[in-house]
Amino acid sequence: MEERPPPGGPYRQVNFRKDIYTLCTSCHPAPVVHPIDIAPRRGIAGNLPLDADGTMTCVTCHAPHMTPHASGAYVGRTLFAKMRDTVFPSLPKRFRTYFLRVPNTRGDLCERCHAPGALAARLPSRGINDPANYSGSASCKGCHPGEYAEWVRSPHARMVRSPGRHPGAVLAKFDGRSPFPPSEIAYVLGSRSAQRFVSRKGNDLVVRTPIWIVRSGSWNLDYWREQDWRKNCAGCHVTGYDPGAASFVETGIGCEACHGPGRAHAATGKRTAILHPGRISPARRAMICEGCHTAGHDSTGEYRFPVGYLPGGDLSRHFFGLIPKPGQDDSTFRGDGTPADRHAQFRFWSSRMLVVDGETCDLCKNFRGAPHGPAPTGEPKKMSATEFCRSCHGGAVLPPPRHHGELSVSRAGACLSCHPVRRTAEGAPSVHDHKYLPEEALGRNDYPPRSDLRSICFICHPAPAKGA
Repeated sequence: MEERPPPGGPYRQVNFRKDIYTLCTSCHPAPVVHPIDIAPRRGIAGNLPLDADGTMTCVTCHAPHMTPHASGAYVGRTLFAKMRDTVFPSLPKRFRTYFLRVPNTRGDLCERCHAPGALAARLPSRGINDPANYSGSASCKGCHPGEYAEWVRSPHARMVRSPGRHPGAVLAKFDGRSPFPPSEIAYVLGSRSAQRFVSRKGNDLVVRTPIWIVRSGSWNLDYWREQDWRKNCAGCHVTGYDPGAASFVETGIGCEACHGPGRAHAATGKRTAILHPGRISPARRAMICEGCHTAGHDSTGEYRFPVGYLPGGDLSRHFFGLIPKPGQDDSTFRGDGTPADRHAQFRFWSSRMLVVDGETCDLCKNFRGAPHGPAPTGEPKKMSATEFCRSCHGGAVLPPPRHHGELSVSRAGACLSCHPVRRTAEGAPSVHDHKYLPEEALGRNDYPPRSDLRSICFICHPAPAKGA
C-alpha cells in the first residue's frame, strides 16, 4: 500500500481500492479529531503522504504498519501513566505510538504543516452571521419585485427545500427498489441536473450517498461516504448560517447570501446599509461567488466553507486549503493558495457549467471514482444553450414549452434568441436571472437583448408594415 521513501525523500502518492477514511473508520469508529480532506499548501506538508488530490487522509499522520509500542514517548504522558511510573519505577518503559509517523510530544508532527504560532494566528471567526441581522429574501420583494421574481425561479432559490413545505421538490422516483424511503428525507438539495438528500441521524444531518440523476431518471449508487451536512455543506446551501448554533435564516441561497445581512436596509431603506456588488472592486465582487464555487475549508479546518466571511470582505482571510477540481492542470492550478489561484479555479468552474454530466459538490473532489471520464478529445461533452434550457424545460423538471413546439429554428441557441439572459448596467449576465450563465460558459451561444424587445420576434417573423 505504501513505500517507505529514502531518508529525506518524498512519499510516493498511492491510491487505495476504496477511500482510506472508509477503510480506517470500519475498525476505528471514534470521531476523527483532526479534519481530513483538507489540503496543505503545496510544498509545506513536510514530506508527509497526501491523497492523490493533495488532501490529508488518516495515513498522512498515521502509518498503518508502524509498531504499536516504542521505548520513547510519542505523545504526552497521561496522569495515570505518570502515577504508574512513580509507583512502579522498575517496570519496563513501553510507550504507545498510536501509529504516528514521528514522535509528537512537542508538536514535531504538527509543525510539519503548521509553523509555530500559525494555529494561533488563525482563530475561528464565529458568531458574525447573527440571525438578528438578516431579514429574509421575502422582505426584498416589495421594493425589488423584478429581481425577486427572477431569483425565486433560480437554482439558487431552490438549492435547499423541505419536502413538507415544497411537496414537488423531490424529483426522484421511489419504489420498492429505492435505496431508502422518501419518509427519511429532511431536505432536498438541487433542482436541475442532480438531487442529493439530507436525512436526520440522531442529532445530526447527513447527506445520503445515493444521487438522483435528473436527466436519466435513475439513481447513481457509486458514491462512497455520507457527508456531515452542517459542517461540509450548510454554509453554502442556506443563508445566514451560524455554525455555533447550527441554525440559519433561510433555506437556499437568498438575496442576503450575496448582498450581506439586510435587516437594517429593509428597516431604513438606506443604500449604505446593504452591499451593492457593483460598488466594490471586481476582485472582491468575484470573491462572493468564489466562497462557494471553489474548494477549501475555514480557518480551523472543521468546516468546508468560509466561516465568518461576509460579502464584500476579503475571502482570503477566511478560506484556505484550495484543491484542484477534475480537469484542472498546471495551467489553471498552481496550488499556492493565493487569491489569484482561487480566482483561476472559479473561472475554470464557470467555463464548465454546460458540461452534460452534471456533478454535485463533493463529486467534484472525487478523483478516485468520478463516474464520467473526459471525452475522447480530452474535454467533457457540453450542452448547447437550448439543451441547457431544456434541462429544466424539457419535461423532467418543468413541462416542455408550449410555443413553437418542435418547429425548425435554424439559429443555434434558439431559446436565448428570444429569451436572452438579462444583463447588468455594466453588460455582464445578471445573476438574478434564472437563465444566468457566466460569460465563460455562454460564448457564441449568447444573444444580447435588443433595445426594442419586439424586434426579437422579427428575427423569425416578418415585420408588420409601417404604421400597422
